[in-house]
Amino acid sequence: MFNININEDEAREMLQQAINERVEELASERYWLTYKQLAEYLNLSKPTIDDLLIKNGMPYFKVGSTYRFKKSDVDNFMNSITSHMNIMNNDLKNLKVN
Repeated sequence: MFNININEDEAREMLQQAINERVEELASERYWLTYKQLAEYLNLSKPTIDDLLIKNGMPYFKVGSTYRFKKSDVDNFMNSITSHMNIMNNDLKNLKVN
């Protein structure tokens, strides 16, 4: 049998450090993406995003003359598109989302 003694103050400090690290990680995630950030995130060009994603219904928001993409919407949309793919049908260009 193991007998482990943990100092309560050390345990609290370790827990607080873990919480702080997670908060920093969450705070550093982007909530909104510009076109450029979206292109980098998806590793796609702007014309490809226009032709294959936006025309197939990917949500976006227009702020003045610029477009913004909610990262969670992008992730959900991409999951929806890729869920229709299989070994025989894996070309994004030929995929239509309804």
